[in-house]
Formats: sequence, C-alpha cells, structure tokens
Amino acid sequence: MTNNWKYIALMAAAFPATAAFAQTGDAGRNAVDLERYEEAKSIYKSQLKSKNTADNAYFALGDIYLRTDMPDSAAYYFNQGIAANKKSYINHVGLGKIALQQGNQAKAEQHFDDALSGRGKKDSYVLAMVGEAFVNAPNATEEQINKGISYLKQSLERDNKNAVANVIMGDAYLALKNGGQAMSSYDRAIQLDEQYANAYLKRGQLYTSSRNYNEAEQAFQKAIEIDPNFAPAYRDLGELYYFAGQYDKALSTFQKYVDMAEDTPDTKAKYASFLFLTKNYDQALKTAEAVLQQQPDNMVMNRLRAYSYLELGQPQQALQAMETHMQKADQSKLIAQDYEYFGRILAKNNQPQKAIENLEKALQMNNANVELYAELANAYARNNQYDKAIEVYDRKRENVEPSNSDYYYMGNIYMMAGEENAASGNASKANEFFSKADSTYAKVVEANADYAYGYLWRARANASQDPETDKGLAKPYYEEFINKAGGEKEKYKRDLIEANSYLGYYYYLKGERDNAVKYWTEVKSLDPSNPQAEAALREISKTPRKK
Repeated sequence: MTNNWKYIALMAAAFPATAAFAQTGDAGRNAVDLERYEEAKSIYKSQLKSKNTADNAYFALGDIYLRTDMPDSAAYYFNQGIAANKKSYINHVGLGKIALQQGNQAKAEQHFDDALSGRGKKDSYVLAMVGEAFVNAPNATEEQINKGISYLKQSLERDNKNAVANVIMGDAYLALKNGGQAMSSYDRAIQLDEQYANAYLKRGQLYTSSRNYNEAEQAFQKAIEIDPNFAPAYRDLGELYYFAGQYDKALSTFQKYVDMAEDTPDTKAKYASFLFLTKNYDQALKTAEAVLQQQPDNMVMNRLRAYSYLELGQPQQALQAMETHMQKADQSKLIAQDYEYFGRILAKNNQPQKAIENLEKALQMNNANVELYAELANAYARNNQYDKAIEVYDRKRENVEPSNSDYYYMGNIYMMAGEENAASGNASKANEFFSKADSTYAKVVEANADYAYGYLWRARANASQDPETDKGLAKPYYEEFINKAGGEKEKYKRDLIEANSYLGYYYYLKGERDNAVKYWTEVKSLDPSNPQAEAALREISKTPRKK
C-alpha cells in the first residue's frame, strides 16, 4: 500500500494475510474476514463432525493456521483431512501451500498434481485455491503469479459467479502492478455480491496505493456500512488517515479496529505498531510489553520495543532490547531498518565503530534510503574518518543528485577535518580541507544565489584559512551575508553578530576607524550587552583618528 519504511517494517510484518474461501456467506470465512480467528476455528472444528463439511473444514483450519504463521498445526489438519478422506483433493492444496512457503516448488507441484487428479481438476474451489497458493507464495515471481491466474481463470470458467475467486484474481493482477485489471476483478466481485465487504476493502486498498484517498475512504466506508463490525476496514481506514497526515483521526479509527477485532496478542501487536507510527512511543512500548508477556518471541514486538526505547531517549534500554531482538530473530527476516536502528542505538551508547558497521549493513540492504547516507557520513566524520564520510556522499550520487543539504553536510565534514588538522598543527592540510569546504558551500550559492546561509558558510570556511584575519578572505562573504540577511535582523540575529564582529575587527586591524566603529556599533545594536562590542568600541575610542 505504501513505500513508507515504517509501514513495511512494523505494520505489514504484524498483519497475517486474510484467508480466502469458496463462497461469500460462509460463517467461518466471514469470521476470518473479521479477523476473529478463534471464532473461525471453533466454527470449522464443529464442522469436522459432519461428513458433508469435514473435508473443507480440515482445509479451512489448516489454512488459518498457515496464514497465522503456525505451519506445523496447518500440516496436522491438512494431513488429518487426507487421512479422513483419501480423495481429499483440497487438502493436498494445503500441503502444496506449505511447500511453497518453505520454498520447495517441486514438492508443491506434486501436491497440486494430486489435488488436480480425478475430480479435483473439475472442482472450481480446488482450482481457485491452487491459484491462490501461487499468487500468495512468499516473494512470488511473475511466473508463479501468472500460473496462479491461469488456475483462477479455469476456476471461473467452471463457476463464473464466484465473488471470492474474482477478489483473488484482483490480488494477482495487483501483484503484477496491473491496477486496471485488479480493479476490474474487484468490481466484478461486487457485481456478483453487492454485500461483499471484503471486495470494497480491496478496492480501498488499491485506491490507497494509487493515492486516490477520497475514493479509498469511500470504499472503506462502504465496507463498514455493509458490516459495521468489519474490523479490517477500520484498520485500513486508520492507515489511510495516517498516510494523509490526520494522526488523531487515524488513531481513533484504528482504536475502533482494535475494539472490533478479536482480543488476541496479534491484535494488540497491530495496535502497538500503529501507536508507534503515530509517535505514541510510550503507549506503543507498554502495549508491546503486554504482547511479549504472552509471546516473548514475537519478532515484530521485540523490534518495536527496541525502536520505542530509542525514540523515548532511553539508549541503554534500547541497546539491551535491540540485542535481544537481533539474537532472537530469524536472521533471514531481519530488515534494513533493524540495522539502521541498531546503528543509531550503538552511536548513542558510544560504540561508533559498531554503529558504522550496522549503518553500512542497512545501506547494503537498501541503498535507496537516501536519508541514511547523511547519517552514515556523519558517523564516519564523528569517528574522524573523513575520507570515508565523503566517500559515502559519492555513493549517494549513484542514486540521486546531491541536494543543497548534501553540500552543506559535505562542507561541514571538510570543516571538521580542517579543524582537527589545525588543532594538531598541520596548517597546510587544514587549509586544504577548508578550501574544499568553501568550494562545496559554493555549490549551494550557485544553486540559490539568494540563500543567505550559503554566504555565511563560505565566510566561515575562508575565515578558517585566515586565522589572523589580516588577509580578509572572509570579508566579501560576510558582507554578502549581511546584504541578504540584514532585512530580517531578528531571524538572523546571532549570525549577523558574527558577521559584523568579523568586519569590525578586520577594519580595526586595517586602521579604518570609521568602518570599524560602524560594524561594532551594529553588533551593539543587535546585542546591547555584547562584551566584545563594548571592549572594541572602548579601545577604538582611545585610538586617534588618522589625519
């Protein structure tokens, strides 16, 4: 739905997919749509007693367990279904789904062949579920999705009135980034069943992904109108308000989702994630802790606990929580943001080299995170690795053109390097870095000639190359800064004091008494109690005018 990293890291990871079943109106499927999984399990377990419903009930139970990340329980019910009925085509689909989730497509194909043998190949439900298995396979390839579409088409040829199969078809086209075909499939599902709330939910999700927020809101509201207890619609509507920047409305709507959904650790986990997104870090932490009491290995909540501690300004607790998360998590499921946050946490705990290593890992996993380059460069600079810091910005250029802020940070890194060399007595090397800082800041001025701060930064870079101020290298840049900023004295007050002080001192050294008085008087006007201005004016008054 969005490329927002926090959504991907927290929200998506916390939400199990909703299962799809053969017909709208099925009580168990409706319970799953409402995210009342325990209620759905109870319904399907009661159907195991009936010969007419047992086959599909075993599959439905297995599917719920599979989609809520309990594959062993899922396999138990699929195998029980086959044990109870050797011709249980649908439960072979279930075993195929497990194989796909395990990345074993060859084994999955064997189970699907069993499912599509005999009458299975003519069963629209079996065909639809095989199609869904391919569409929802982890990191599904285009080939897998197209294979899923092929089976869904066969299913709809045998039962063209199936609204759920049309929704799955829409999901398949959406995965192929074919929004038009996806919407047509969702619309077809609504034509077949105008009271199918899940189809409106899917429409809303598609509109949200295309940033058509008005249409998305209407779709979610329609789903709620059809079923006021339809929890997922409140969840996605809350997310929509979040994307639109309406955080209070987002949180209150998401609270309705929590009220409607089943009271489980999973629901609490979703709520904790949303609290974090809306910057309610304290409440997010408390809710995550409550989930972890019941599910100590919940990866998303362990992650969120560490993130929240950092956002709350508690770096030591954040470090302990992050180390726990990194140790407990399946290493293949760690995300770039884990390393990004770990790097920040380590930096706050005075472990700069380890911080750099983790920030580098984050960029290796996601080199499109343009905001992270500045953070990594600054980490190198703080660790006195200035060449490495500049090299990070060179890497950034491979992804995006440098911005004014990039030039600002690069200039600052050169300044830091220059100051370090100056402090150690290496004036020649220091001036080399100060000169590079000046040419870097110059790019800001080239891009925006009216940007006052660009001249201020150039002035500082030049003043650093002229520590005695006898050459006046910074003079033209401080003068231009005053020219650009002088009309807004309150806004630029501190920096105008700096500029006028420099010029006052410069002219004092040159013996130009009137100019020196002019600039020091301006400093005193900006800051009446400025001790430097008072001392300078007092000293100048003792100096006789040149004849």
